[in-house]
Amino acid sequence: MTTSHRINHTPATARYQPRRMDANERFHRKNRRKYKSNVPPSQQRSAAGTVVVCVVFILLGMNMSLQNKSSPSLSSKTSSLRTGAKEEATRVVKNKPKAVRNFGTCVIQQATVPDHPIESTFTASYPGSGAKMTWKLIEAMTGLVTGDDFQLNGHENIVSIKTHYPTSEGRPLTGTEKIQRAILLIRDPLYSIPSYYNFLYEYQNGLAGHSVRAPLEEWIKWRNDNFDRQLQVWRRHTEYWMDNYDDAHRLVMPYEKLTDDEDGARMAIQIADFLNKSKGVKSKPPAELPCIWHTIVKYKEMKPQEKEGAVKDVESKRAGPKYIAPYTPQQLKDMLNVLTTLLEKYRGHTEINSVLVSYIDEVARRAQGPNEDENTFVEDVKP
Repeated sequence: MTTSHRINHTPATARYQPRRMDANERFHRKNRRKYKSNVPPSQQRSAAGTVVVCVVFILLGMNMSLQNKSSPSLSSKTSSLRTGAKEEATRVVKNKPKAVRNFGTCVIQQATVPDHPIESTFTASYPGSGAKMTWKLIEAMTGLVTGDDFQLNGHENIVSIKTHYPTSEGRPLTGTEKIQRAILLIRDPLYSIPSYYNFLYEYQNGLAGHSVRAPLEEWIKWRNDNFDRQLQVWRRHTEYWMDNYDDAHRLVMPYEKLTDDEDGARMAIQIADFLNKSKGVKSKPPAELPCIWHTIVKYKEMKPQEKEGAVKDVESKRAGPKYIAPYTPQQLKDMLNVLTTLLEKYRGHTEINSVLVSYIDEVARRAQGPNEDENTFVEDVKP
């Protein structure tokens, strides 16, 4: 039996020849060889990791930017007013006089009743906004007695009448139509409302004024029951004095600037200049006013030898727990709404616009932070 075998006559080199590449494959392989990196693999991995980290930070930044734009939300009109007020404030800051560093010397004497008729000026504030401090400052700068809307200190011919009207802590006076000028002492409601509660806590517990801060838990309890009402009281107080006196007869004085190391002396000079426009009123020489401001407002910061003869009962010396009064997220939102409403209402009044913008920025910053009731630090302070 014959066995046949089929023999493959194809050359070995032809049988094992690689598959032919088309033009597209040849192009990519050529360029891959051309641009092959000489960087070691370890450095390549490190560079890739750096790129990933950069991308993560960029994405986080974009997310925070979106949050800032969306929370808290402001109307386009309010945002425009806010921007305009900030630009005006920047212009004023650039042109304002340099801060007073050398306060000079002064002698503060007991205020007296003038022996000639003078025109009185209202000094109006929501409780907890530095009314007593401003009262003493005006007396020291003018040398004339002041009073309040409850007793007038037994005098009628006085340079200034301290009032909290229309809040429950103030009352209307007869013949007020004769008082043509007013100073609106305004303070951020974030801080004026808890300051007012400290006064109520002292009164309700038979304690001396400006002696004790309310415990945190007492503040939170009172706040939850009274915040909504007090916020509206603060708003109505601001509106009353803005609506009943025009710009020429009203001075808006922010508590924050009056007590500020940089602006305070300059603010005191503004108050003196405003009072000097009233008939029969003439303040102390301008060179003495920075010293008077420093003696009254910054009493605690004075050196021991400088405190002799200074007014000692002006600045609060409250002891007890020290903390930044917390608010709930909804309360911060409500406060922001009230402030932006006022900013829109008084958009033509530049003197209060910059003040409201600073308050809005502070509330917005805190609204974006953690829950304040759960993150409030309490420090015990001795008197």
